[in-house]
Amino acid sequence: MNYRHHFHAGNFADVVKHVLLLGLLDSLRRKDTPFCYIDTHAGIGIYDLGASAAQRTLEFKTGLSRIKAADATGMPALVNDYQKAVTALQAERGGFWYPGSPWLALQAMRPQDRAVLMELHPEDAGTLRQFFSRRDNTSIHERNAYEGLAALIPPKEKRGLVLIDPPYEEERDDYAPVVELLKKAHSKWPTGMYAIWFPIKDHHAITRFYRRLRNTGIPKILTTELCVLPPDNQLGLNGTGMIIVNPPWQFAETALDILKWLKPVLSEHAQSSYKVEWLNGEAAPVKKVPVDKFAE
Repeated sequence: MNYRHHFHAGNFADVVKHVLLLGLLDSLRRKDTPFCYIDTHAGIGIYDLGASAAQRTLEFKTGLSRIKAADATGMPALVNDYQKAVTALQAERGGFWYPGSPWLALQAMRPQDRAVLMELHPEDAGTLRQFFSRRDNTSIHERNAYEGLAALIPPKEKRGLVLIDPPYEEERDDYAPVVELLKKAHSKWPTGMYAIWFPIKDHHAITRFYRRLRNTGIPKILTTELCVLPPDNQLGLNGTGMIIVNPPWQFAETALDILKWLKPVLSEHAQSSYKVEWLNGEAAPVKKVPVDKFAE
């Protein structure tokens, strides 16, 4: 598996991650006070799906292409916002482009907000600068997030979101390094919002990952999952997940209905599944709310 995101842009995991990301950013915009968006593994920020890497794998057909072809009946507003963002980027650049998390965040930001983008890979960091260095209120660091994040928080804005989206090529079965990164960051900025993307390949590994997260003692940890294949399938990437620390009010319910709508769109497998669950905090179970509440 090639861990550089050029090969995987626009796949089903990207769709889920980016729709949820838009929801978190939307919650931050509800207050007039500025926020800071920090992306620990920013990649190059936007991706050409017509280029050789994406065309070699065609993974965007498992995600973006399915969303474009889906019946819009009952589509949650955040999924519609995601489609509009993709269309806007393609119109802006005049090709078959896909927005990474930095582009989506910068589009969602207001003049008073600020973005900090980190990328360790030298070539990707250089491309990231080409795309975004002229943007106002945006700083780009060629830096390892495992030491850099703690040095950059808490931000002067005192509110914001950290997206932790590592390639997991150096992670182990229970993703211990990313849990340690979260613990260290949360100890410095306990009121910040954190979103951690993770792959689902082995359900036993995810169980151990959740145990590590619970043992951190961080008060509010929500997990979201969407599996397009059975979680014990041994052939590759079965699903996608996102851990959210300090999620916005009612975000669990919002995420539940987004995943409910996305599941049949992104998979026809009889054993595909989704869930939203509190690992720490919020003892009450996540309740379903009507899908059309978010399709206004």
